[in-house]
Amino acid sequence: PFPGRLIPLVSCSSQFPSFFIFLFFFFRRPCGATDCEKSKPDVKKRARMRWASTRACRDISWASGALDPEGAASHSSATSIKRGVWAMIAVFLAYCTLQAPSTILIRPHPAFWRLVHGLAVVYLVALTFLLFQNRDDARRFMKHLSPDLGVELPERSYGADCRLYVPENPKNKFINIYETLFDEFVVAHVLGWWGKAVMIRNQALLWVLSIGFELMELTFRHMLPNFNECWWDSIILDILICNWFGIWAGMHTVRYFDGKTYEWVGLSRQPSIMGKVKRSLSQFTPAQWDKDQWQPFMGPLRFIQVLFLCVVFMMVELNTFFLKFCLWIPPRNPLVVYRLILWWLIAIPTIREYNSYLQDSKPVKKVGAFCWLSVAICIVELLICMKFGHGLFHDPMPTWLIIFWRSAGIAFVIFLLAWSWRNHQKFRRKNL
Repeated sequence: PFPGRLIPLVSCSSQFPSFFIFLFFFFRRPCGATDCEKSKPDVKKRARMRWASTRACRDISWASGALDPEGAASHSSATSIKRGVWAMIAVFLAYCTLQAPSTILIRPHPAFWRLVHGLAVVYLVALTFLLFQNRDDARRFMKHLSPDLGVELPERSYGADCRLYVPENPKNKFINIYETLFDEFVVAHVLGWWGKAVMIRNQALLWVLSIGFELMELTFRHMLPNFNECWWDSIILDILICNWFGIWAGMHTVRYFDGKTYEWVGLSRQPSIMGKVKRSLSQFTPAQWDKDQWQPFMGPLRFIQVLFLCVVFMMVELNTFFLKFCLWIPPRNPLVVYRLILWWLIAIPTIREYNSYLQDSKPVKKVGAFCWLSVAICIVELLICMKFGHGLFHDPMPTWLIIFWRSAGIAFVIFLLAWSWRNHQKFRRKNL
């Protein structure tokens, strides 16, 4: 139960954000299958929620200046607008945390994923607003999110000097390798592929994504200097070291949770303090571990459905680099990290929903809300890149790339047609 002595500590702080009070009450106590996830709401919980709602209304009234009109009048218009926008977002997120549709995930709490759903909607709405601006206004708008933005930044080219050994450098004769190894994208590669492995849980599919993204870098290197990498950077460092290590670590994590025995006992039934601590930390682990069966070769339709997942994954990654280039966002800006974290949180329930959709044998089925949001966000990001990138890329695509992708597209269509025809012939012979 919630310690009563903490209530005065929270109540006495008039600066405590109301929205985080909602989150505090949702996550204050880890729930097990015998406690919270399957139990009925009790009187104490309803009382706590009423207290949090009352506190939220009070803080909003105080922050808006409704209780102090003279003090609110002294604020500038820009300050009032910023406060109003953030308050509007906070109210919407609080509503989503309480009332948004729940996903199939229940850990650490269903309300957490409802909050992520609200964040995804806010991000989609913000992208839609940005889409209707021109490029210069969009860049100026980004300064409201980070004052350091709005300044054109040179893109770093990784392929300017591909020599492994630089004898004329007095400090380090392996300067090219050193700078590449200690680049911020190395850690991002490893962590990113670990997260993808934990989400997708299929090693063959992960390698398709790994090699596919390197092909995307090769395809768009004439547009983005950042993609102009050396051969040893792309093949050895990216694929064979960073991506491999991330996939290896992620699949080991998958095997650990797959072989784990899940016997959940509520926090109140733990006999010792250490047991309560372990149970509290285990709330952030899955309640159960599902084996994702993608089965891309089950049929042409399933092959296209799994390929669609790969295409969306690579589009999201490509949008990261094109958005940075078009909106003048440096790689180390916190907005880049925030977007990647948000996309990671969105992708977790999205992949679970999409895999459940593929495995569902019902004749009429519907994708989940996170699947719809993910595709919508990806499309709007792509439209922003297309609109703001117009006139920025002057170098044409090399002829050999055009021939390669046209040939690959024709071969893909022929492959699907032959596969479908073969299955049709088997079906006809079976029914004769």
